[in-house]
Amino acid sequence: TTVHFWTEERYFDQPRFHVGRLKHTLRAKAVLCPSLHIRFTDEANPEQSEEWFYEEGLTDYLLDELEGAELVPERPVVAHFKGREEEADWAVAWIADDSELVAESYVNLIPTAQGGTHVNGFRAGLTDAIREFCEFRGLLPRGLKLAPEDVWGRCTYVLSVRMKEPLFTGQTKERLASREAAAFVSGVTKDSFSLWLNEHVADAER
Repeated sequence: TTVHFWTEERYFDQPRFHVGRLKHTLRAKAVLCPSLHIRFTDEANPEQSEEWFYEEGLTDYLLDELEGAELVPERPVVAHFKGREEEADWAVAWIADDSELVAESYVNLIPTAQGGTHVNGFRAGLTDAIREFCEFRGLLPRGLKLAPEDVWGRCTYVLSVRMKEPLFTGQTKERLASREAAAFVSGVTKDSFSLWLNEHVADAER
C-alpha cells in the first residue's frame, strides 16, 4: 500500500506539517504490527526519509527507546491476551537510574496520549500483583501497604489494546473512556504479572 499526500494551502494557515510527529505515528504503527515494514519518503527533503521494522514489536521498540537505561528486569516483561471482544499487548519494565521514562498507550492503533480506562486498568493490575507478591513473601514491614505511586513511579511501558467500538473523550481520541477496558486490562494484567513474579523471584524482589 502506498499513500501520497500534499497539503492544500487554501485549507491551512501554512502548508508545512510536523514531520517529527508524523514519523512518531508511523513508527508506532510498525511497533504495534510486528514484522510490518513502513517507509516514509519526503520528496522535498530526502534526508528526512526513514524506514521502520520491528520483528518483536513492543519489546524491540521499548529497548530502542530506553537504550542505555538500567532496567529491572533487563528485558521487558511482555504479554498478550485475547478475549471475546478485547485484546491487549504490553511490554513493561522499571528504570533503576535517572533515564527518561517511556509511557505510551494505544487503542486500535490510535495513540492515547492522555491514557484512559485501559491505562487505569493496567496500573491497577500491576499494583495488585506486586502487592500480593510482597505480602505472600513478607517483603514489607507489618502495617505498610504499597501505594499505586510506589509501583508506577519508575514504570516504563507500551500498552496496546484492541476492542470493538471504543469510546473516547474528545474529538482527538487522546483518552479512552470505555469502562469495560479497565476491567479487562486489570484482570489479565494481574493474572499474567502475578505468574511472572512467581517464576522470576530474583528480579521480582529487586
